[in-house]
Amino acid sequence: MTKLYLEWSEKVLFPHMEERCIFLADSWKTFTDQDSVIELKPEELEYEMLNIPSKVTGQIQPLDVLCFRMYKGCFKKISDFVFLHDLPVQVHHRDVILRLHSLPYQQFQSPRFENLVAEAWHKSGYTDVVYVMIS
Repeated sequence: MTKLYLEWSEKVLFPHMEERCIFLADSWKTFTDQDSVIELKPEELEYEMLNIPSKVTGQIQPLDVLCFRMYKGCFKKISDFVFLHDLPVQVHHRDVILRLHSLPYQQFQSPRFENLVAEAWHKSGYTDVVYVMIS
């Protein structure tokens, strides 16, 4: 995974940063090798990495606080329905997994959820702006 992370840093992260970059990372072991990342960083870019302490990502990472939690809950209801009703679906097949994920993904495209990501930043405590979800 370290090789993939380094490749992502070099080809995706750094090319999209202009002057300064603060990378907020969880305590995943792959993120510990910052010396290799610094070697790939463009010289003109001011870069700093901050690590979220372990076991608090779900409390302070905006997408974990709201978006992923809701998505996972929706996906779990769908997959539980498949198992509970003993539907003839082989849930371990890649194409079935993609189809199962497409349903909650399409649901979250609804205008009702358009402020979901912004509200996640508020619920995480990073902004005072309250976004109203359409009910």
